[in-house]
Amino acid sequence: MTTIHPFPPTLAFSPYLDELYGVLEPHFTIDRRSPRHAIPALLFGRGARILHVHFFDEVVQRPSRFITWMRFVMWIMLLMLLRWRAVTIVWTVHNATPHECLHPDIARRTTQHVLNQCHAVTAHHHATRTLLLEQYPTTTPISVIPHGHKAHPFGLLPQHQYARQQLGLTLDAPLLLYLGMIRRYKGIETLIDAMELLPHAHLVIAGHAADTVYLSELHQHTARRINVTIRPRFLPDEEAARYLAACDLLVLPYRSITTSGMLVSAQAAGIVCVVPNLPPLLEQVRDGVTGFVFHAENSTSLIHTIERALAHPYRSHIGIEAQRSLANNTWAQVGQQFTTFLNKVCQPS
Repeated sequence: MTTIHPFPPTLAFSPYLDELYGVLEPHFTIDRRSPRHAIPALLFGRGARILHVHFFDEVVQRPSRFITWMRFVMWIMLLMLLRWRAVTIVWTVHNATPHECLHPDIARRTTQHVLNQCHAVTAHHHATRTLLLEQYPTTTPISVIPHGHKAHPFGLLPQHQYARQQLGLTLDAPLLLYLGMIRRYKGIETLIDAMELLPHAHLVIAGHAADTVYLSELHQHTARRINVTIRPRFLPDEEAARYLAACDLLVLPYRSITTSGMLVSAQAAGIVCVVPNLPPLLEQVRDGVTGFVFHAENSTSLIHTIERALAHPYRSHIGIEAQRSLANNTWAQVGQQFTTFLNKVCQPS
């Protein structure tokens, strides 16, 4: 049986790998040992072996330019060596470029060389596939396999008013929610700026702060905003479900994005989402049909879109329609697509 080695083997704040390999396990042997054990197994193992790359930003992105160059060279040499040892290399593109890109030129070279060493690539959106083909000369085939979801990603949501009471939130104001990792590229300050002209609403920012400097900046940014609350910590599913049930809108004001697992999970839970008009998101959200869309990094557009969404007479129907739009993207269906894809990639040419 073909053995898949995911890289990295685990993700601290995302269930993606657990869900994906849970549905692939009946069809493949999944080896999720640490790289120190997985790399020798790949190099010296026998039989069909796949290195399934998901994220490699932290491998090559370091503050020092010299160290970043050295790590880039070692990473690409490792991929070349694995390919020489008949390991099939597949990359699922969660990020087309690093979230916090310290050295853009090296990041671009890294992406180009990874594409060159891969036997095949998958992207979650057609927009990402198009971007890669336009920006990077490659003959590596790129397939589109959507991000999977569970029927109840965070478990069953509690009743709206009960969830607000449990969280100690006001019961009489529209509640806007940002939920997820607190990172600079997610544009949270654009949403905070918008709250000055939305005094009738309250914003809660909840999630783990990956960048403590950025978190400090946000705290300073909200010092005089009485209608903004920041709750910076990792939320288990049960608590995340309370926040989602309590909110009127989930607002994700990204500056850039390749894939938003939070958007997929929120839509699967029937939550009405407000997102910027970035190409990958436009494949998931149709304005006024499965969510609401504003012009990226534009506070005025964001304010108008939030007001339009809050005033929509059939807002709950939009959440239901968002759920329906994901009907063909359950983990079982996505797992079947990956199974077909990986078996095809491993076939001798």
